[in-house]
Amino acid sequence: MESKRVFYAGVVSNQEIAPHIMKIVLSVGEEAAKARPGQFINIYPKSERLILPRPISICDADTAARTLTLIYDIVGAGTEELSRAVEGDRIRITSPLGNGFRIPDPDSRVILTGGGIGIAPMYFAARYMAETHHKVTAVLGFRKDTFMTKEFRELGCRVLVTTDKPAEDAFLGNVVDCMTINAINADCYMACGPRPMLEAVSKYVVTADEKADIQVSMEERMGCGYGACVCCVTDVKAERADGTESTERLKVCKDGPVFDGRKVVW
Repeated sequence: MESKRVFYAGVVSNQEIAPHIMKIVLSVGEEAAKARPGQFINIYPKSERLILPRPISICDADTAARTLTLIYDIVGAGTEELSRAVEGDRIRITSPLGNGFRIPDPDSRVILTGGGIGIAPMYFAARYMAETHHKVTAVLGFRKDTFMTKEFRELGCRVLVTTDKPAEDAFLGNVVDCMTINAINADCYMACGPRPMLEAVSKYVVTADEKADIQVSMEERMGCGYGACVCCVTDVKAERADGTESTERLKVCKDGPVFDGRKVVW
């Protein structure tokens, strides 16, 4: 198993792209080539009052520039501190962590559903598949203010935008309502966002197509990010040797964050 490490990354840029939504680009050297869609990194705050690292999904990795891009919401002291970082600052982070999305065969029809900040890893997945002939539809859910939609379209994705509040050129409702009304179906679904959204998308897929793959990236509070503290567990269905069903408690940081949506105990 490849060892993970903690190191200092340089801040290339850090800017607001929507109200309270930030985009930071970090110079990470050879670690950029190791990142896969669905993985995350831990960022360690500088303040001694903030003990735990902040896990943030990888939005993009540029092997040539040797950078990682992250999109994050300013929701607490850790991310507020991060939002004040400027070009040239050094931030302590980890290598890419966790198990990411399983990329389906080329020519597969893929639907990416992202809710809020969960849209970030969906972009990495979309770009990863952009040159492999996947037919990608991105269904992106926001409260009101949108971000990253132009970038998805530039990759050649069909983009459907949903919002909780009325907004121009957006479907008023949630991502599942949008998929239902537009009769969207695919060979593979990938989703990241709030747990209720992941549950709804998983149940939509189970109802729409018993053969379609549904992968969900779970969002849970984490402590270490390595599987040592056991504070980010989720229940997943498993099968005993005798064929009966049981339940396993898996760690989101180490066993995930991506799981089979059909097996998660919602």
